[in-house]
Amino acid sequence: MTSALPRRLAVDEATAEAVGAAFKLRGFFPEFRAEHCEKLFPRSGVYQYRRGETIVAQGDAGRDLFLVLAGEVSVRFQVDSLAAEAARLGPGAVVGEMALLGAGVRSATVAASAPSFVFRLAFDDVGYILGNNPELAEHLRALARERASR
Repeated sequence: MTSALPRRLAVDEATAEAVGAAFKLRGFFPEFRAEHCEKLFPRSGVYQYRRGETIVAQGDAGRDLFLVLAGEVSVRFQVDSLAAEAARLGPGAVVGEMALLGAGVRSATVAASAPSFVFRLAFDDVGYILGNNPELAEHLRALARERASR
């Protein structure tokens, strides 16, 4: 089971720049700033996770996306009694795309392997972007296909 979300932090200009780049928002906003980020994604935000804290848990329902801003996260899969770490991801990595594009069930557990700052892009906020940015939608589909084939 996932832990409750940590306290939400304010979006600064560096975060807005990272979000704009990761989610390919340049076509909508040539200069994507913190104020745009907060208005476009009112239910989304930056969260700090301590080492070992779970961001999402395998099997949970959820369709939010997560962008690692700083720190490192561990992606773990469990099948029956066997568990394995599939990856350690750092700044710029996006996780959660498989549940977003699939059935809305988390296929892996993602936890902070070091103190981390993560931008949580709420599914309620991302629907508009996916519907109006085919490049972003295809980017996320390709990422999901790549990870599924590993």
